[in-house]
Amino acid sequence: MTSLFTPYFLPLVLVATIFNFQTSLCDIRADKALKTGICRQVQDLQFCLTTFRQIIPSHPYVPEEVTRAAITKSLQNANDNRAFVEKAQANAKDKETKDLYSICDSSYGLLITVLQDASKSLTNKDYNGLENDLAKCPRFVSDCQNVLGSKTTREMVDRSRKQFDLVLMAKIAEQLIKNR
Repeated sequence: MTSLFTPYFLPLVLVATIFNFQTSLCDIRADKALKTGICRQVQDLQFCLTTFRQIIPSHPYVPEEVTRAAITKSLQNANDNRAFVEKAQANAKDKETKDLYSICDSSYGLLITVLQDASKSLTNKDYNGLENDLAKCPRFVSDCQNVLGSKTTREMVDRSRKQFDLVLMAKIAEQLIKNR
């Protein structure tokens, strides 16, 4: 026995499925546009896109979550870089190089503190505090790179470049929160 609604039910399910699929495609396109928009503003587009795929493997890519993920990744990277700097400082042969790495150690220490503050500001929805915190971050990264000058290593340059991009990713994503 077939119901009176059966002929209408199948088309209704089909329309609902198509609508859901199109809505999902729109979300995916918007997510991709958000990611790509951020990544086009950093030094290394591919590094940025790959990082976002790793830290946020599925959508939604909303500015708050993208900012949180970028801060978290930047903080993790800053801790790794600080450990690298401390090891390089311990292995340095001359006092001048040790002193230069000491400045880098301080810069990364400050970066870590400010990123932790930024994370708290985001959690508390203190967007002015978040903006102020993230505005300070690029300077700490460049201070370390600048102080090392000719004594820098290829690995340190690469680490600094990635750290700088991660900080920019968080800063750019944070600006999107305010524009919503």
